Amino acid sequence: MSKLEQFQRFIRSNGKNLTGVDVPVVLSNEQTKLPQLKFTFGWTIEVGVSQHEHGSYCPNGIKSGSASNARDYAHDKAKEYASGQNSLFNDRFLNILGPDISDNFLIRNRDLQSAPETYVGSKTCYNCSGSGSQSCSNCHGSGKNSCSGCHGSGRVSVSRFDSYNNRTVYTTESCSTCWGSGKKTCYTCNGSGSLTCNTCNGGGYLYYSYTIDGDAKRSTKWAYNSNDYHEWTSEFVKNNGLDLVYHLIEITEVDVEGTLGGCTFIYAFTAKLPTLQFTATVDKVDTTMCFAGKKDTTHNAGGVYDPAVWLVAQKMTGNDQETDKEVLATPAIKDIVEAHTTKTQIALLTENWVSKEISDAVISNYQHLVTKLKKQSIKGIAPNMFLSFIKYTYFFFTLGMLIALLFPSFAAETSHRMSVTQVPEWIVALLMMKFGLFELPAYVNYVFFFGLLWLSYKSVKKWYWKSIGKAKVWLLAISITLLLPHIAFSFYYNTLELLRHSPAIANTLVSGSLLVGIYLLIWGMKKPKRWYGKLFGLLAGLGIYCAIQYGLYAINPTYGFVVDHAHYAREVTKLLTSALDFMKHNIFEWGLLSISFTYFLTRRRFWLKAKTMVADYDSPVLLKSMNMDK
Repeated sequence: MSKLEQFQRFIRSNGKNLTGVDVPVVLSNEQTKLPQLKFTFGWTIEVGVSQHEHGSYCPNGIKSGSASNARDYAHDKAKEYASGQNSLFNDRFLNILGPDISDNFLIRNRDLQSAPETYVGSKTCYNCSGSGSQSCSNCHGSGKNSCSGCHGSGRVSVSRFDSYNNRTVYTTESCSTCWGSGKKTCYTCNGSGSLTCNTCNGGGYLYYSYTIDGDAKRSTKWAYNSNDYHEWTSEFVKNNGLDLVYHLIEITEVDVEGTLGGCTFIYAFTAKLPTLQFTATVDKVDTTMCFAGKKDTTHNAGGVYDPAVWLVAQKMTGNDQETDKEVLATPAIKDIVEAHTTKTQIALLTENWVSKEISDAVISNYQHLVTKLKKQSIKGIAPNMFLSFIKYTYFFFTLGMLIALLFPSFAAETSHRMSVTQVPEWIVALLMMKFGLFELPAYVNYVFFFGLLWLSYKSVKKWYWKSIGKAKVWLLAISITLLLPHIAFSFYYNTLELLRHSPAIANTLVSGSLLVGIYLLIWGMKKPKRWYGKLFGLLAGLGIYCAIQYGLYAINPTYGFVVDHAHYAREVTKLLTSALDFMKHNIFEWGLLSISFTYFLTRRRFWLKAKTMVADYDSPVLLKSMNMDK
């Protein structure tokens, strides 16, 4: 079987496996050639000087006084190596090349390591100008700081509750932190006003070393010894290197002045490179296919799969899921899409079995499919967000009102507790080490802070439901780090405080039923499937709601939920007004919870629904394109 028949059979069978359709390639005009090539290779020995900074540590080496002296000595020595007065790097390279040039001829650029000399010098520290100390930045050299407890006044405001007269009394007293002085000894410098220079560690000098390194850089020139070669042979050799030549012969060392940029070592050899070329006819269109090397490596397949690949790819429209699944499962389409998405190279494209124009058209169709699926995945999200916001806002409003009604004395003291708006101030005080968490040393604050930041970052990366960019991961991690301590401490201390208060169950039953009962109307409309059923459900829910409120009013004289029955409505309104004051002081927490639950839970629900839809395509690369591969 001739080469032409072998290639034609391979192209047709391989093309059908890739595209799912017959590839009607007809080869003709076979041209086989074996040009003789002449190569000239050279290596230039480059010598360089590298500077290394060591801070306050003085390294081993030749002590040269100042850093400028050490640099000059190193440069003078490097010139000796480069001029050949000292053959250290030349000898090293010849040992690498070895006596058998034919075995080692394909050596690329090579690191020749460093010379044994290291020159060491010093400079006066730029931070302290050689003194070894610097002014304390915390107290600006004074040794004292304004007291954070009283802000420098020496007195602090205090309050206490006078239970006998049922009032809150405010007064001032001497600050217990600074004993009334308004100043505290600076904890950074212990009152001295200066610190050891952290750049030179108090030594006053910074040390530098200079080393001499050698590299062998390769250059290449080559030419043909005959005109019997294909015009693309030069490009093929440049792209693929010498591994594909038939054999190397006549390797000799040459000395040609001025060639190869003045290389230190120059060798030349000749080689033969078999090349093969066909005329390929596909759907009455002619193209040229080129192969070369010992194993007929493809240089340019001429885009012979273009018609077959495009015949399949143009069926991908985003309108028919089954057809799109079939197209994405086709090997050629799958490989092209995966290569584009993962930014990798595949032979199908680099060897031009499929041309760039067809590849771009395939990707364009694929992007159209992705865009269409993304639009479907968020269809209806805006009204859902709005309804969810109303739902969660009312839920947290009701929950807060019930807490205020159940524990009215706890609700009355809410203005004295830290709110979320004070979190930035608390974090700044924490990082400024104005207090220590859990009565530990203040510097441990940083261990807690950065430890929580690290845990938050890892948790978001691992458990967030979809793949997001690094900037979003850090934004979420920082938000969690700032808010989680406030949430945890608030929950812990408020729970302890709630346990000290007696619940007002009667208040909660009467006033809370007005709020919780609204859910009867919602359920009455939500449960029935048909529109008229929803109308009857709403009326039924309204009826039950009114019956509960009238029932509580009717049994109030017996059970005494509201003491002043004659003014029942007014007393219930008072209870609700008091609870509303509690919600007013906590409006930021209430709003933050509503927005967070609305955004994350609604988006997550839509994302999971979209992932289920995209997973039906059975295409991992499609999941990756839509950030759903997590």
